[in-house]
Amino acid sequence: MSIAEKFFAKKKPQTVVCFPKHLETEHYIGDFYGYHVENTNYYNIVTEKAENNYPTIKKIGTIVEKRPETQPAELTGFFEEGKLLFMDTDGKIAKNEPFLLKLDIFSRNVGILESDIMLKTGAVLVGCGSVGSLVALELAKAGVGRFLLVDNDILGYHNICRHQCGILDVGRFKTDAVKDRILQINPSAKVVTQNCTIQGVPLSVINEFCDKDTIVIGGADNREGDLYANSIAKDIGMPMISIGCWERAFAGEIFYCLPGMPDYSDFIWAIGGMSGRVSQNRRFYVTEDDLEKVTFEPGISVDINFVTVIAVKLALDILNRNNPNFTPRLLGHLTQYTLVCNTNNTKIGGDNAEIFSYPLQITTNIEVPYAPKEGAENPQNKETDEKKPETKKCVGKKSIKRKNKEK
Repeated sequence: MSIAEKFFAKKKPQTVVCFPKHLETEHYIGDFYGYHVENTNYYNIVTEKAENNYPTIKKIGTIVEKRPETQPAELTGFFEEGKLLFMDTDGKIAKNEPFLLKLDIFSRNVGILESDIMLKTGAVLVGCGSVGSLVALELAKAGVGRFLLVDNDILGYHNICRHQCGILDVGRFKTDAVKDRILQINPSAKVVTQNCTIQGVPLSVINEFCDKDTIVIGGADNREGDLYANSIAKDIGMPMISIGCWERAFAGEIFYCLPGMPDYSDFIWAIGGMSGRVSQNRRFYVTEDDLEKVTFEPGISVDINFVTVIAVKLALDILNRNNPNFTPRLLGHLTQYTLVCNTNNTKIGGDNAEIFSYPLQITTNIEVPYAPKEGAENPQNKETDEKKPETKKCVGKKSIKRKNKEK
């Protein structure tokens, strides 16, 4: 070791303590929890709650009323003229870095998103896989304050290359892993988990969590879950978005509805079963004779994320639709059913890739009609039965291809 290395090795960095400002303003006395980074001598106090949701943090010190008379055995906080100070185990006063949740965590959103509004909004995530986990974390970063996470799956090694969680989460329910990631972004977020399918969530949980400031986002492996989520959204009067990827995620689809618009059940009627969206149960929407021949690859993370991020932008527009100070990015421009293309190379997407004119294409011209009401004429679409074949031309795989070629 050189002389310079020996000198700096002996020089211990100044102790820095980052702590929630309310510990000072509320004159908190008691234990606090977080972690210590040894090589930077940085203490991060995350919470004062003993029963916390952070498996990686532990008790790192205590706040007392008055300055310790002896050198403390652990990081110790104390009050002096109303100000919270910290003393390290060397008996030295640490450098303070207090933070405010809205000011520091969401400060870069100022002028784009209003934290006071966003923190009151909520999201029901139906599915916490590659799509749902990204949606959850992006909404948390945008300031959404409430989450209901629904998924019965366990994170495995095969999920890591596409999921927002990693190796240390393998074997855990995806809901629990995503919950931890949300709380690492916003420790004050309300996160409710349900380790089951959306159909198994008690109505009492849904009714307690959901309101008109909540959005339902379907990112499950099958349309049945999104249809059930749609019924919940419709009953309560909530907006809903469904996100799904096509084979190898060469493309994806996004459907959204606001109260009063054609909903997901109308959409399913309109497409008549024709879609490129993949399903865990059926792998691909093809005929029964073709099922045995289909080989399906879920797609790489960057392709899945491109589709998903567009849906997140749309979700933020929807959550802020009644905020006069918000400038929407996509709402009003995208139609209810949007196709997002990653590549139109047939080596990746097969024949279905030919419906897109160029890579990264995003459609803005597909309309969704109301389905006819059983036993009665649909007043909002008097010629529904006649228009159904035409609608299928707009959203069916083969006819989209024909429509694009006409352009």
